[in-house]
Amino acid sequence: MHFKYLFLFGFLLASFSLTLARTVFLKDSTLLEAKAPAPTWSIINKGAGNNNSLDLLARIDRDVISENPDMVFIMVGIHDMINLHKFLDYGTYRKAYQKIINKLEQAGIETVLLNLTPVDTNAISNRYELDFFDSPPLVKIRKANEIIAELARENGLKVIDLHQEFIKRKSPNPGKGSLIMNVANSGKPDGVHPTSKGNQIIAEKVFEFLVTSNKISQKKKLVFFGDSIIYGQGMEGSGTSEGQTFPAYLKKMIQWDELAPYFSLPYEYEDVEGDFSDPFVFEDGTVVSDLADWRERRKEILKKWHMLMGEWPELITAPTFEVLHTVEEEGFVQKKIRFEWVPGQMTEGYLLVPYGAKNKPAVVTVYYEPETAIGKGLPDRDFALQLAKRGFVTLSLGTTQTTENETYSLYYPHIDSATVQPLSMLAYAAANAWQLLAGLPEVNADKIGITGHSYGGKWAMFASCLFEKYAAAAWSDPGIVFEKDKPNINYWEPWYLGYHPPPWRERGLPTEKNPAMGLYPELLEKKMDLHELHVLMAPRPFLVSGGAEDPQDRWVPLNYSLRANELFGVKNRVGMSNRETHAPNPESNEIIYSFFEYYLSP
Repeated sequence: MHFKYLFLFGFLLASFSLTLARTVFLKDSTLLEAKAPAPTWSIINKGAGNNNSLDLLARIDRDVISENPDMVFIMVGIHDMINLHKFLDYGTYRKAYQKIINKLEQAGIETVLLNLTPVDTNAISNRYELDFFDSPPLVKIRKANEIIAELARENGLKVIDLHQEFIKRKSPNPGKGSLIMNVANSGKPDGVHPTSKGNQIIAEKVFEFLVTSNKISQKKKLVFFGDSIIYGQGMEGSGTSEGQTFPAYLKKMIQWDELAPYFSLPYEYEDVEGDFSDPFVFEDGTVVSDLADWRERRKEILKKWHMLMGEWPELITAPTFEVLHTVEEEGFVQKKIRFEWVPGQMTEGYLLVPYGAKNKPAVVTVYYEPETAIGKGLPDRDFALQLAKRGFVTLSLGTTQTTENETYSLYYPHIDSATVQPLSMLAYAAANAWQLLAGLPEVNADKIGITGHSYGGKWAMFASCLFEKYAAAAWSDPGIVFEKDKPNINYWEPWYLGYHPPPWRERGLPTEKNPAMGLYPELLEKKMDLHELHVLMAPRPFLVSGGAEDPQDRWVPLNYSLRANELFGVKNRVGMSNRETHAPNPESNEIIYSFFEYYLSP
């Protein structure tokens, strides 16, 4: 059963020394050979305003066949029938349409036809004198749909019946609820183009076709080829697969169909909350009963953790950056930048900006050093690069200097006298990185996420939980709760939550002879755990990309985050995927990219 029925509406560094390469290798699991990227869906909008079937025929080679798609969905005829400047007689329309079909058949491309949605004669009469039509507009649309049905039968093609779907939903009509734009719902006497809701209905019908024809499990490149209906005339994102066009809605449906299994709590973990303290109880013993209570309790949790970990310095709310060098890449520009991320401390990172970006979603990626995430390090950790290829602005950051000297973190004001636990200070630095991105015209400040793997997963988790302006987060196998016997879930180390002035304890699992020091043992004594931070994410979405350190039973602590989201009245904001190894792989990464595309892209 596909999740559409559950929820339909509702992306080794050459300059490293051998010492650094060895350090990253030891801390971050076994080096794997690079694999071919996982296949992915591609949905391309090739609609054009004022096009009739002859116009489509003239551009099919350039706009469709050159794309080498798996499937093409054709919708054309509105302008042939209704546009006074594009009128074609039925015979010419039929011949042109057949030639389009022939071209696609010769190219070996699977073809599906969409028939024409009904038009609003009353609205059209406010734009045109109906006397100009040789037949009433509805008659012409009906005749065109008969031709489409005949072409489908003769060529052995499928037709998706949009016309009947709109009629079934009593559209068009003169009211605001019409699925066709009119004065009441758009302020314009349109009568032809679907509303945003109409575009959703078209997407739903196409999605149902993909499901019932068993195409949904296949990774396909789809081209939608047609006139201004395909184009999305009057819609946000017209001419693209973003915004309110039906290719955009279809993309979201397909993404959700793929993501939904990871946002479904396995039945064996339902209502299982384990041996964790209840974050929905105030310090005075009062129980949270509603959202207003939760907002106050959330403040209490946040204040308590900051008090224990150390208060942050003032945020750097208007950071500036220096561009050190620029590289033009395919699809984006890569800038190496320097900026102040901690008072008195500069860092260098990489800002990747897709060409023509304006008000785009963005993601901060964090790791031991910034080069890995741009594709110059261990395989399958190139999050910044892959997300930039998918249209995100990305900022790749790392702790290069302290990784080289094996202290691995940020120490404020100094490593000998840090007043903030280093993992919290990393979160603070990421909050300032958010400020940098939010100030760019290329970035939508409301759509900035953060992600990282292992060390970077811990960093991304603390940053997103402690700084609520991050809109979404994906944490790759950080170890989302404390565990005393797993060496990779090493929050006791002095570069995480076990800071104490040097000389440091010998690294490794705490023992009687080599006990944990700093804040970490105090947190255990107070029976505090990281589920108290996870709940701070609500109602923002997050994904645990779990591996060896975060297996499926991590749903137990995640149940608390599900409860927090219930208070906001939202669902599908807590997800987890699982793999056997600690190292990420193309499949687990594709889930991360789809997560960000679904929740951050328009």
